[in-house]
Amino acid sequence: MDKFWVKGNPDEIGAQLQESLDRMMDTSQKWMRMLSFDPEPQTGLTPKDVVWRKNKARLYRYVSPDGEHQYKTPILFVYALINKPYILDLIPGMSLIEHLVEAGFDVYLLDWGEFYWEDRNLGFGDLVFDYIHRAVNKVCFYSRCSEITLCGYCMGGTMASMYAALFPQPHIKNLVLLAAPIDFTDAGLSTVWLQIPGFDADRVTDTFQLVPKNFIDLGVKMLRPVNNFWGTYTRLWRTIDEGTPVEAWKALDKWVNDNINFPGEAYRQWIKDLYQENKLVQDQFKLRGIPVHLSNIQADMLVMAGEKDHLVLPEQARFIMDCVSSEDKSYHVLPVGHGGLVFGNYALNNAYPIISEWLAEHSYSE
Repeated sequence: MDKFWVKGNPDEIGAQLQESLDRMMDTSQKWMRMLSFDPEPQTGLTPKDVVWRKNKARLYRYVSPDGEHQYKTPILFVYALINKPYILDLIPGMSLIEHLVEAGFDVYLLDWGEFYWEDRNLGFGDLVFDYIHRAVNKVCFYSRCSEITLCGYCMGGTMASMYAALFPQPHIKNLVLLAAPIDFTDAGLSTVWLQIPGFDADRVTDTFQLVPKNFIDLGVKMLRPVNNFWGTYTRLWRTIDEGTPVEAWKALDKWVNDNINFPGEAYRQWIKDLYQENKLVQDQFKLRGIPVHLSNIQADMLVMAGEKDHLVLPEQARFIMDCVSSEDKSYHVLPVGHGGLVFGNYALNNAYPIISEWLAEHSYSE
């Protein structure tokens, strides 16, 4: 077995070492220039129109390339209250929304906007009743269809499930949940961090009222500090060294650091009622005094999770399969992390086709 990666006489070995050093220096210079001077990439470029507004929120309808839709059943995406929803439409060629629009679907997205001091008292009751419910009605109006596909990613999937359990009309034909936490019995490291009495959600909420975006961002990143703080830049260095286009890395890095404030009342419910007391799967979670019973859900369901997801463990997402009354249910675990269901080459080649093919089979054609 060779003990060294260089071979030959002293002159040849010296030349090989110099070549490696030159390559390392060149890559490092490009790396530093990119981090210091490169402008942020444009994101969320799939053409769209604003069809409804409420306060900071916007409902987007994406423009079909030919003005026609192959499938009549519209799709409404609901995203989380952390970061911004353009992860679903990151850059051309790496966009779940672009993929579905090009496949012939009528696609909508509820963008929460950015929360500020006046939004501190918003809770899940407000977000589900006043925002998601009204957005669903607007989607049905503009698509001229009495039923829709509701697609939620991360916390957006949790809220989509709440909505589907509470509102029988307009009819939710399909419910697609991507890395959506439902059962909080074991949430991995998050359970350790947020367990009672070590973490007082009431005290955090009462102190901040509007929970600052930096507080949320740091908490999420500290779950895997080495990977999130240093691994990001080593991946960029490797990308440059291998000659791989870096636009996707730059766009993802922009999104990861593009956080929003968290309404205090919603934060209290998210941590206390769900992470700490796990009320949703116990039929104890209420919105505006109405219990949320997941067993009310009868929609056809597609549930997807990431095997390597440390934010939402696969079992957290899978659990809803045991709660609902749906007869048509499909569950997929892919060998990716939290973002790998909607971003990256594996998502492009594997997750996107699973989603679009399932929707094609469960949507009405024009």
